[in-house]
Amino acid sequence: MKIRLKRSEFLNELAPMQGIVERRTTIPVLSHLLLQSGDDRLGLAATDLDVSLTSWCQAEVEGTGGIAVQARKFLEIIRAVVGEEVVLELTEENRLKISAGSSRFTINGLSADDFPTLPEVDGESAIALPFAQFKRMVGKVIFAVSTEESRFQLNGALVKLKQDGLEMVATDGHRLALVENGFEGAVEADGVLVPRKALLELQRFEGDGSLDFRRSEHHLSFKLGRRELICRILEGTFPDYERVIAKDNDKVATFDSRLLAEAVQRVALLTGDRARAVRLELAAEGAKVSAANPDLGEASEEVACEFEGEGLSLGINPDYLGHFLSAVDTEKVRLELKDENTQAVGLPIDGDDVRYLCVIMPMRV
Repeated sequence: MKIRLKRSEFLNELAPMQGIVERRTTIPVLSHLLLQSGDDRLGLAATDLDVSLTSWCQAEVEGTGGIAVQARKFLEIIRAVVGEEVVLELTEENRLKISAGSSRFTINGLSADDFPTLPEVDGESAIALPFAQFKRMVGKVIFAVSTEESRFQLNGALVKLKQDGLEMVATDGHRLALVENGFEGAVEADGVLVPRKALLELQRFEGDGSLDFRRSEHHLSFKLGRRELICRILEGTFPDYERVIAKDNDKVATFDSRLLAEAVQRVALLTGDRARAVRLELAAEGAKVSAANPDLGEASEEVACEFEGEGLSLGINPDYLGHFLSAVDTEKVRLELKDENTQAVGLPIDGDDVRYLCVIMPMRV
């Protein structure tokens, strides 16, 4: 097998594979990429057994064959060499020669037969989703996905197709983010839990075309151009999220989203690592954000706001509030509140989404 291809195109397809590859694994082949020649192209694949990514590059191909190479080191080599072209040659059993410019490398690999068989998602017709809009929706909920492995049913986002629409929800038990948008051609279907890792990798995709979404019994497929990401559907029951969203919060505070985010970030400098909480005090004349730490000191800052209702003071995690404020793309936001023990609901004002909100549980300060 001998392959000649453009280095720039090769790098574009190699780089996304690194997020899939398992660097610390007891199965050596999972730290490798599969390179396999085909008709005028070189196929690439990476998997951690739960999430897989495949792609290809246009190439001049002589002969057929395949090899699994150590992903991180292989990418370092392709990045380091100079020249517009790279030549790959399978010289002997499980050894790959790399030539570019005046550089020559020969690296050891594993047999392509040792690489795991990748899942396929067939049968159900694909639903075309505008990728730019889908990617924007992921960015508005990904921060609320739980990273605690013990709560596996919260280690992903619920993606729910509606009639001509799509809804995404994520929660870690302390906060919840929900976004809904319209998509022509979407047909109502049961929600599926998409793993956090798959969502993070989809955010790294680039392109303005359609994302082809397909589902099988145990897997989901997301295809954009030459790249296809397949992930295992998370098992478990997602919480009844509509019940978590407070419906009777009668106090409303309206803020400039940037000014509030900056004030919270500054005051949070004096919060402790264990007790990440700031106090938000609301009154008719404005708002104050403050923090007190017996080891470090105190901080406070006044923030302009429009407030409706009786005065209120509550503790809130500055990171949770900051993540919501970073995700909104409107100048103004409003916080709907009831009392210091009831969850706060954050919403953008005049946003482009059909619905977007973030629920944040209060803290004791």
